[in-house]
Amino acid sequence: MEQYTFDAFISYSHKDLSFGKWLQRKLETFSIPADMRGERPKGQKLRIFRDQTDLAGTGLQDSLRANLREARYLIVLCSPQSAASSWVNEEVLFFISLGRKERIIPFIIDGEPMSDDPGLECYPEGLRSIRDYTLLGASIQEIGRNKAFLKLVSILLGVRFGRLVDREKQRRRRTILSTLAAALVLLVTGGSLLWRNAVISRQNKKLNYDIYGAALVSISQKDVIEPGDVEFLTASAKEDNTQAILFLADCLKNGWGTEQDLEAAYTWSRRGADLGNPECMIFLSNCYQNGEGTGQDLEQAFLWSMKAAQAGNSSGMLNVAISYEEGLGVEADPEEAFAWYTKSAEAGNDLGMYNLANCYRAGIGTDPDPQMAFAWMEKVAQTGNPTAMYNMGLMYQNGYGTGEDPENAYLWFKKAADAGDADGAYMAGYCWENGYGVTDPALEWYTIGAQRGSDRAREALQRWSNEAD
Repeated sequence: MEQYTFDAFISYSHKDLSFGKWLQRKLETFSIPADMRGERPKGQKLRIFRDQTDLAGTGLQDSLRANLREARYLIVLCSPQSAASSWVNEEVLFFISLGRKERIIPFIIDGEPMSDDPGLECYPEGLRSIRDYTLLGASIQEIGRNKAFLKLVSILLGVRFGRLVDREKQRRRRTILSTLAAALVLLVTGGSLLWRNAVISRQNKKLNYDIYGAALVSISQKDVIEPGDVEFLTASAKEDNTQAILFLADCLKNGWGTEQDLEAAYTWSRRGADLGNPECMIFLSNCYQNGEGTGQDLEQAFLWSMKAAQAGNSSGMLNVAISYEEGLGVEADPEEAFAWYTKSAEAGNDLGMYNLANCYRAGIGTDPDPQMAFAWMEKVAQTGNPTAMYNMGLMYQNGYGTGEDPENAYLWFKKAADAGDADGAYMAGYCWENGYGVTDPALEWYTIGAQRGSDRAREALQRWSNEAD
């Protein structure tokens, strides 16, 4: 069995970020049945790399090429947005150049492959160029999100799809039994909550709200949503429970436990937004942004993102900042973009922090301020972002926003290397060879960097070899 660092690399358009995060989380938390584990150590989960560099606006660097080399499969989130993304296409073409076109898995979330309508085409050019091989993948539009997910897992594990579905049905039956048992406890303690049809009288609604919320939490934690769950959510939504409205809209958008209905998803999200739920506002903004269930309207998308932002939602703040920076639905205004990136970052949004650091670095909406760029980059690096760790090393090395500090430069390069960044491995090797912040031999780090795809590390290894001769 070939050894790889990652089971799969997820490539996606920035506009499909929420779906990319969902898929990574689902794959990394999937419990692999013992009889499907193969040579995997007991308890090991699927190892997934989700490309986040596109969000920072950088090019396809050595580190990403290295991570693509270290991935057994390439999962491409296919949508009209990814079809138009040169970034996604670059990653597909590079994976093909490795001779692994048969290990590319299209995961269709919107649109149609090989469509005569450019507006519906969901394959990037690199996938469309593959004519001599039938790509194995899954489409949530054809079999629903959860079955499409299981089909994807079956490919990654090399097991029959039907076998995995049968196993999931058994697990689901056990989940339903345990959920019903929990519901009976709720009935005993709460009195008037009926699990199957969610009939809650307005007189008892306040009394039973905690029990009601517990039922929603129970459904939200299920891997497979059933039609009965959607009935419960619908009844709950009709009682103006905004969390149920949000969950119902998500089910309708993705076809969980019901037929996909984008117009109904839009309608329910509008209801939740009108009731003041910030997450419903973000959902509604995305509907307008992407033209899902309604006509595309960037001004309305901006309006609802602004309402969510004003309600304290960090994703809304980030959306508003991006809209001001790029002029989406509002006149471009760098100073407003900077102000909202600041609010988003202060509210704890990782991408807001990164973009704010970039504003201070490039002078977007504010005067360049190396010290502030350093401070916010450090916050992002502390979340475990390899690119930010590498940038911290460069900042310490070059004295950007801080005094030159070889020891800390090496420390951050090493952290980036340990997190899988090829450029970080190269720079750690550079530090070792030149006694910059560390005095031990460099060969090990150059070797790691070369294995992960760094051309500079390969050149350093060759130079090291020539000097040794």
